[in-house]
Amino acid sequence: MKFTTLLATTALSAAFLTTGAYAETVKLYTWREQEIPLWKFISDNDVLGPDLDVEAVLVQSDNYDTKLRTDLQSNAPDLFQARAGAAWLASFIQAGIIKPTTVDLAGIAPAALDSARGADGELYGVPFAIQMQSVIYNKAVFEANGISVPTTEAEFTAAADTLKAAGITPVVFGARSGWWLNQVVGETLTAGMIPDDFAAKLISGEACFTDPVFVATLDEVKKWQDAGYLNSSAMADDYGAMRTSLALGEAAMMLDGAWSTGPTSPMYEIDPDLKMGFFPIPGENGKVYAFGDGSYQVNANSSKAELAQTVLDFTATKEFAELFVEHVGELPAYGGEYTVEDPVLAEVAALIASDSSSQTPFFAYALNSGEPSYGTLVADGYQGLLSGTITPVDLAKKIQDGLNSWNYVGTANCQ
Repeated sequence: MKFTTLLATTALSAAFLTTGAYAETVKLYTWREQEIPLWKFISDNDVLGPDLDVEAVLVQSDNYDTKLRTDLQSNAPDLFQARAGAAWLASFIQAGIIKPTTVDLAGIAPAALDSARGADGELYGVPFAIQMQSVIYNKAVFEANGISVPTTEAEFTAAADTLKAAGITPVVFGARSGWWLNQVVGETLTAGMIPDDFAAKLISGEACFTDPVFVATLDEVKKWQDAGYLNSSAMADDYGAMRTSLALGEAAMMLDGAWSTGPTSPMYEIDPDLKMGFFPIPGENGKVYAFGDGSYQVNANSSKAELAQTVLDFTATKEFAELFVEHVGELPAYGGEYTVEDPVLAEVAALIASDSSSQTPFFAYALNSGEPSYGTLVADGYQGLLSGTITPVDLAKKIQDGLNSWNYVGTANCQ
């Protein structure tokens, strides 16, 4: 009897080990709700082996930076997703929280690498996605009102007038979310209205933000508001409210990233049959905005840094890229061949390949290495513009003066 019991206990113990009951778990902080199914699948199916699981912890986007910095003081989490650009990475590099990557990044798309590049030129972590920002529209609303995708400013205005007359908000804003104003609104308008060579000069300091070419992007938003094309609650509504309005068909268009059209988007919980399309802001440049969205990083101070490194190594592989497409519904940063079956994602890939701008004032280190940064100035500025406390011309001057105050690269040229 004792021998039989021992065998049974031994067998049970082996079963627990085989099923990963004793797997080590590393925590990954993310603001991207669309990644939760991906990491659950990886852990549930022992993709990293039976001894290693990843617990993805979702942190609300507006509070992400504060939560991450607070928890890192106690050496948590083990991994985290970093926003793109050297300016965001700088404080983590200086604190020794992240180190130059040891991962082989040969398979990562060159266009995505800058999202993980520090001001020192070194690469940190592994880039995770290529994103696109543009006008996103509700196809059913367009069709019901006889509207074709506008390709000129006049066509855009005519479409907005038609929608307004039908009691539909032409363009919905979620201006309470500051990150959306500077990253999405600012960059989408830049890609549509500012020629790439001029945008590059804004970043290098050869051109100034008081130039009429840049002022026109601010003026466009003000014209939309004055014409009644924006929701009257633009300043009170946040990013979530904006997406809800489009999904319900109360609004026809929003400026947003293609991540909102992926299979895990909460917009499909509102309308499972929702169909969305994309187009650039009609303007001289007429392009969508494409960029590397950010990177996975290992917390060098974690007690599980070695295990976390195993996870990081995996994120640079083709196998991970295939899982990323399947479960996240976005384009991975991987530069090799992988399968894209979703027609919406295929449309995004085609637009990025043929009609995208990669000039990124929002992510540019030269514009964001001091305070107030370009990102802060634009977010605060759009809120002032929409609340009626500043004009487009005065806002452009405020942005320029703010950058000049810390002697950015264009100070001498833009007094």
